[in-house]
Amino acid sequence: MKAKTKFEKQVAASNERLTAISVKAIEWGVRNLIKHPAFRVPSGATTCGDCGHKFRHEGKGMYVVCPHCGHRLEIKDTLKRTLKEITYFAVLDTIDGLQVERVFLLSAYFKKGKPMDISNNEVCRLWLNAKGQTALTSKARTIGYYRDCFNWCSDIELRNMSDVHHIIANTWYYPRYKAIPELRRNGMCGSLPDCHPFELMKALLTDARIETLMKAGNHKAVRYYLDNRSMLDKCWNSHKIAVRNGYKIDDYGLWSDLIVLLAKCGRDIHNAKYICPINLKAEHDYWLNKSTTEEEKRRKAEELSKAKRKEEEFYKSKSCFFGIVIKDKDIEISVLDTIEAYQAEGEAMHHCVFKCEYYAKKNSVILSAHDKDGNRIETIEFSLTENKVVQSRGVCNKNSEHHDRIVNLVNANAHRFIMARATA
Repeated sequence: MKAKTKFEKQVAASNERLTAISVKAIEWGVRNLIKHPAFRVPSGATTCGDCGHKFRHEGKGMYVVCPHCGHRLEIKDTLKRTLKEITYFAVLDTIDGLQVERVFLLSAYFKKGKPMDISNNEVCRLWLNAKGQTALTSKARTIGYYRDCFNWCSDIELRNMSDVHHIIANTWYYPRYKAIPELRRNGMCGSLPDCHPFELMKALLTDARIETLMKAGNHKAVRYYLDNRSMLDKCWNSHKIAVRNGYKIDDYGLWSDLIVLLAKCGRDIHNAKYICPINLKAEHDYWLNKSTTEEEKRRKAEELSKAKRKEEEFYKSKSCFFGIVIKDKDIEISVLDTIEAYQAEGEAMHHCVFKCEYYAKKNSVILSAHDKDGNRIETIEFSLTENKVVQSRGVCNKNSEHHDRIVNLVNANAHRFIMARATA
């Protein structure tokens, strides 16, 4: 891709001048992001995957410390002699007044009796200037079944940014990062929230509200509102009032839904009496029930008719995920595929998945978990930006006894949503 604008020409020039990352960054990735195995056979003979040292271990724990190299290892009861671990990680760097997130593919090869072999390949670079303009330099992608396959012989040069680059850039980053002065001025210093680093940097330069939250050290709010920009628009003024009143918000998802419910019930969402409840969950449930009074029930058909206006957009953005079913021997999880299904889910589970218009969220998919008898257990929101479950709530927003099992089951099948979106 040929550089056309002044910014792209600056990126192309700076791209050529970037040097290799430090050895310490790679060592950090190997130490913190790679699972280090210990090969153990039924006799108890154990081999360290890091240094190849052989020793005996018959304990029942999941981890062991190698007596030779001192590394903490995860025990693998297997007869296999080789293992490969792969992960993405990022380094935040600066050059010529530009901020860049450099994404690497870190691979570790383990073989019995031999030291660990490490390889590290740079995949792409996401660029940002002080005005919030973005660009991408990357290796060429290959055509195939896996979307994140790259031609390792190609050069890192200007290319169009795709959702693949955006997804793989949402990864762990080396904590000793560099930031341009404008980002440091806007609150990017010290530890960062657990969110997409590039989206965070872009938001700090373009959204004063995210800047305010960062400077206040409210990482929990930053993480939630980066993934729910529409909620930030609805709740920002209420949030400022809550902060001025010294109110601490532990669950931003539940509190933001409360603000939406209060607005639907015609209450003043700038009044601390309503937006700073002592018991957030109880208040949320109260206003949820209030919004489903007899008068509201008579208007249910009208609400459904209003929601139907967004049905075309709903099917356009979500139909590629219809039919996805995730299950094990006791639980079956399926995607809600109609507006009516959202309404029924909200009424049965006594939460706000329909009233807060989760069907209109472009960056998430809503699923419903049932037991083998067909009874509803929990409603799950899967984020298409983070590619993981962001919330899973049972009846009246309580966690069921299967909560962790449901979350882990959906997260383990995250690739199915990525593939469905790719083939849409």
